[in-house]
Amino acid sequence: MKSLKIKIPVLIIALVIFATIFSAYVSYNVASKEVKQHIINKNEIIANMISDQVSQYLLDAQNTVEYVAKNSDVADMEKIKKEINKVYNSYRWVDVMFYMTPEGTITYSQPHNDVIYQRNYVERGYYKYLMENKSTYISKVFISSLLNQPHIIIVSPILDETTGQVKGIIGGGVPLESIQEIVQKTQQSYDGKIYVIDSERKTLVSPDYKGLSKKILLERRIQIDGKTMDLEEIFENYAKGVGEYKNGPQTVYVSFSKIENYEGLIIVERDEEYIGKEIKRIQRELLPWVLLIIVIVLLLSISFAYTITDPIEKLVIYARKMSKDIHQGMEGFKVTKDNEIGELELAFSGMSQELSKKIADLKCSHKREKDTKKYLNNILRSAGTGIIVIDDKDKIIIFNKAAEKITGIKEDEFIGENVYALIKSINLPKTIFNKNLKASMMVEEEYKIKKNDGVEVPISMMISPIYDDASNIIGLVCLMKDLSQIKMLEQQIKREDRLKTIGELSSSIIHEIGNPLAGMTNLLEVLKDNIADEDLRDELIFAIREEVGMLNQIVINFLEFTRMHNNKKTDINILHVLDSALNILKPKMRYKNIRIIKKFPREIPSIRVDPPAMRQALVNILKNSIEAVGKFGMIELNVQILDADEKELIVSIKDNGAGMNEEMMDRIFNPFFTTKEDGTGLGLSIVHKIITDSGGSITVKSELGKYTEFILSFKGDRANESIDY
Repeated sequence: MKSLKIKIPVLIIALVIFATIFSAYVSYNVASKEVKQHIINKNEIIANMISDQVSQYLLDAQNTVEYVAKNSDVADMEKIKKEINKVYNSYRWVDVMFYMTPEGTITYSQPHNDVIYQRNYVERGYYKYLMENKSTYISKVFISSLLNQPHIIIVSPILDETTGQVKGIIGGGVPLESIQEIVQKTQQSYDGKIYVIDSERKTLVSPDYKGLSKKILLERRIQIDGKTMDLEEIFENYAKGVGEYKNGPQTVYVSFSKIENYEGLIIVERDEEYIGKEIKRIQRELLPWVLLIIVIVLLLSISFAYTITDPIEKLVIYARKMSKDIHQGMEGFKVTKDNEIGELELAFSGMSQELSKKIADLKCSHKREKDTKKYLNNILRSAGTGIIVIDDKDKIIIFNKAAEKITGIKEDEFIGENVYALIKSINLPKTIFNKNLKASMMVEEEYKIKKNDGVEVPISMMISPIYDDASNIIGLVCLMKDLSQIKMLEQQIKREDRLKTIGELSSSIIHEIGNPLAGMTNLLEVLKDNIADEDLRDELIFAIREEVGMLNQIVINFLEFTRMHNNKKTDINILHVLDSALNILKPKMRYKNIRIIKKFPREIPSIRVDPPAMRQALVNILKNSIEAVGKFGMIELNVQILDADEKELIVSIKDNGAGMNEEMMDRIFNPFFTTKEDGTGLGLSIVHKIITDSGGSITVKSELGKYTEFILSFKGDRANESIDY
């Protein structure tokens, strides 16, 4: 191995000498640029700072004037005067406060001056702006007629809450002297120049003049980004910035910043001469230190060079041990140098790369996990659906804002508490989160909960288990939705449907009753003319009785259709009701030799309906089927369970009669629609009403000349007893 004990001292000494000379040269150039940049930055900071101070000063005054205007009532002038006196005596940023009428006359001011009460101010710019825009206005600087001093006027309207018209004006004056004081505080410790001008280049504050009782325009041609422009162009195109201009042989560096709430500009200047002074001062201060550092570094480098190799050898041994653990898979890597530095490079390169990669991966993983968790929490909290998450110990761990709104319960009341406390609080069934539920995939039911204020709220709740990676259940997630609006809409639709049906029924009844009444009228006229003829009289009376019977049947059917059933629902076996209906119609079926085919399961779920009403519905359907088939016809009754879990029960009544076309199927459940000469058209309407009132549904399928099938669907309950058929 080549020795480094001689190479290192020589190399260090050479590097120190070269680095010192090069550093001195670079430092001089860098120092020059830094001093220049420091001046520009300082100018910019001062310009922004004074701009902010003046803006805040004017904003404080504006807020004070607006506060007085907002809380003033022109009907209570004493209160207005009291507020004006309070502001004038308490707030340092105003030199005058006054009340002005909408006609432009000042009726009260502090300080008091009789001259202003005799003047009219409608020509003032601030008056015109306020009357036109009805909002607060900050004027330019002008000489006060009250104080004979330059100041800025801030006015705010007293508005009529109803009409929005100006009922009065509150005004306050900000003395220019106060703004000059703000600038002067900075100017005292700053060797540059600070100006304040307005949008017309009028000088408001200047280090060159005191008082500024006359109009003085500031002239500057400033170069910004290679383009030379005057102050008016700068005011028009820039909110803040830096630039420079020539003042004889000297370059002057300029920073400017607009006053945010006033048409004014802060300008801060410092000339190039200051840079030269600063650089020379830095040179004088640094030169002795540079020489001292060179001497010290030379002495230390000689001593350090002879002691560096031993630590390097120890460090190489340590690096070898560390690289075995961190730097795997590098056995084929070849060292480019055959000394300690080469091995040190290899070892630390490997460790550095490995550590860097692992740290970067760890940071990315941590950030992803943190962002994902934050994102999911935000989704859960912001979701429009109520979300409740329960852990495997039945503790509530998430209770979002929507759930708070639906239940009327705050999140912190139940987070960490047992879920059964929540169930009791909102009056949910105790079995809603039982063990059987946890074993299922998902359950959705409708409930009524009771909020803290006692109001009942209909909700839809979907409950689903949460699984870990090993498919073990670790909790439940409950999605809760407020159904109040949906239920209201359903009730509204039902009311509208009922009104529509009543209208249609009324029209049909008038038509149906009209024919018998007309017949009766004609018969009575004939009876009147032939009252003496006994045979004819009896015949006419019999005909009138038939017409009255027809009217009575129409009324009975109508009452049957429209009456509100007692709706005493009980759990029944639909097969029993079907048998009862068949027994009622057995004579008619025997007369036509109709064959009945039954396809009934051994066990079926019970359904909750009104038994007499359901029997009537089935009788009406079967009667239609009997009338539709000819002699030796066939009627098939098929009962089946569509979904074992949901317990949906289907009842099918199918005949091989004449069938119907599509137009008839569309109208078959309409009241008073019939194809029979002596029919009332209310039978199937009554069937439809009974089925839907029972919570079921009815549909019809038919093919002309082949068959007609009525399909009834019900939501079942528990399985009923076994029945043999």
